Amino acid sequence: MTGPYPHLFTPGSIGGVPIRNRIVQLPMGTGLVHDGRVTRRDVALQEERARGGVGLIVTGSAHVHPTSRFPARILTEAWDENGIEMLRMRVDTVKRHGACIFGQLQHLGREAPGGLAETLPLAPSAVPSPRVPGVPHELSVAEIRIIVDAYGRSAANFKAAGYDGVEVHGAHGYLVARFLSPASNRRTDAYDGDSVEGRLRFLREIVEEIRGRCGAGFPLGVRLSASEQTADGLTLDDTLGIVDALQIAAPVDYISVTAGVRGAYVKDSSVDEGFALGLAAAVKQGVDVPVIAAGRIRLPQLAERALAVGQADFVGLARAQLADPEWANKAREDRAAEIRPCIGIVQDCRRYAGGVACTINARVGREAEWERPWRAETSHRVVVAGGGPGGLEAARVAAESGHEVVLFERADRLGGQLRLAAAGPTREELLDFVFYLERELERLGVEVRLGTAADREAILSEEPELVVVATGAAPLRPEFAVGPDAAVVSVWDVLGGAVKKTPDRVVVADDASGFWQGISAAEFLADRGAAVELLTPARAVGLAIPEESLANVMRRLRDNGVRFRPFASVASVSGTTVALTDSVTGEPSETSGDLVVVTPRLQVENGLASRLEGAVPALAAVGDCAAPRRLNHAVLEANLALRRFDAGELAGRSLALH
Repeated sequence: MTGPYPHLFTPGSIGGVPIRNRIVQLPMGTGLVHDGRVTRRDVALQEERARGGVGLIVTGSAHVHPTSRFPARILTEAWDENGIEMLRMRVDTVKRHGACIFGQLQHLGREAPGGLAETLPLAPSAVPSPRVPGVPHELSVAEIRIIVDAYGRSAANFKAAGYDGVEVHGAHGYLVARFLSPASNRRTDAYDGDSVEGRLRFLREIVEEIRGRCGAGFPLGVRLSASEQTADGLTLDDTLGIVDALQIAAPVDYISVTAGVRGAYVKDSSVDEGFALGLAAAVKQGVDVPVIAAGRIRLPQLAERALAVGQADFVGLARAQLADPEWANKAREDRAAEIRPCIGIVQDCRRYAGGVACTINARVGREAEWERPWRAETSHRVVVAGGGPGGLEAARVAAESGHEVVLFERADRLGGQLRLAAAGPTREELLDFVFYLERELERLGVEVRLGTAADREAILSEEPELVVVATGAAPLRPEFAVGPDAAVVSVWDVLGGAVKKTPDRVVVADDASGFWQGISAAEFLADRGAAVELLTPARAVGLAIPEESLANVMRRLRDNGVRFRPFASVASVSGTTVALTDSVTGEPSETSGDLVVVTPRLQVENGLASRLEGAVPALAAVGDCAAPRRLNHAVLEANLALRRFDAGELAGRSLALH
């Protein structure tokens, strides 16, 4: 294979199934399942990624037994024979585009998120999970047999639907993993936790059951957390012993290597790219079957290097496939610079309500209702005011659909508030989205005018047929009283570099949203040696930060000595004295700081939109200038504006309400 990534695009095989390249889409629950069955929305999501050139798709979170069912039933119920027809639709659609498809089978065991399951939490022993309150039910031998049988029936259903193979989920702390771990398996029977053979018995019986029902020629793999990364969790040495014993007792056709347990296996941008490649390499040394490596593999350069040096036989992508379903095609065609890179914020991709989403790719979850990137029937003149993420995305989408686009940005560089957010510790990957959009605007021929204010006259002189206003929002002054000798700044000032000298004592007053602004400012200043006290009117700090990020954030803050004060609002600041009010009882108190940092309320910068109302054929306001919110809202609204414009829905009116 020639080209920039020869190892990545060398064909491979698993269990005798030929695979066109070494790129695997790892199992992900999409939340696009209804009543336990695949939907057309889920099929459309998988089709877009199969069309994008991936070699193998492993569909995720297919549960094998009703005791692992979510009340919302948004995960595939693999035991249900009445669901085979929709499974077959998913399979046929994926295969039509040249990709292979395996299905992952799992049982949550004691790890039903948030205690949501209405059924018994099951485990090898009555050992509570640190993530879910309550003591689980210890499975009897007869009950174990029922679950083993359910794996076999579920695998047979997947084979009947046309799947090329299946994978047993033995990772992330779910039921199989709990049998494998001596910390959670304290049995004294044939499944005992004191020997590798006993801990392996459950998985071995599952493998034998699936082989018996589906035949030796039906590929079967297992996914393992090579390191659970917890104090009493499985280590790499444990896993190597498990793999050796498994390949003797009940060999599988591949090993998929991951790390961590539920709530901590999806890593954010604070963790190195390719963090699990060393684990995969260690597993690969001891087996003669293919090994799939996972773990923040964002770009093809890293994937190619992992294959070239023999760390794995296949590389697994998950969120990278959400961010850009054309990842494989772009790499194969030497267009890696056009890949929209995952920015590792673990925000919308981990939600379940309404289905999976992606902060920087508005199509995710909407593939069935949004046609593929379109070309407008007629090219129009489009002017975008504002070079933050909403404006950049609007310009990209407009140019990609065939319009002539000019973008005004009053600053001397693009990115807007995203550049401030990226200044927070571990948040620098946010800029990768800005850099991607800059490259795309250049490739698509967008005229970018930096250092140029987008006033009414300048815009009207362009004779636009659509104006997208993305002028953002500005911070308001604090609502509390500030004495003349007090030092009070905003998180924008801190992250924007306006605080030139780090003071000794800092009070950071977060708002009640619990999002990143106050957290980032507190960490930024603590990293520079300040003694930081972080206040919030809420019951705790960081309530809106994703679970996968929160533990690491809290550890970093605590390691830096940051003190938390919940239920506290700033009433006034005079000198270094900060008067506080309890947000529940109203009781007053005090603290002190040389500097007070506030998360300000924002005021929309919508004057331009008001001045253009009725003066241009079509007008759209997107992002913070409509209402200050998050990055995903700006990206989504930019896409909606252009789609509705091309559909003729914006003629003669503005778009602020969707």
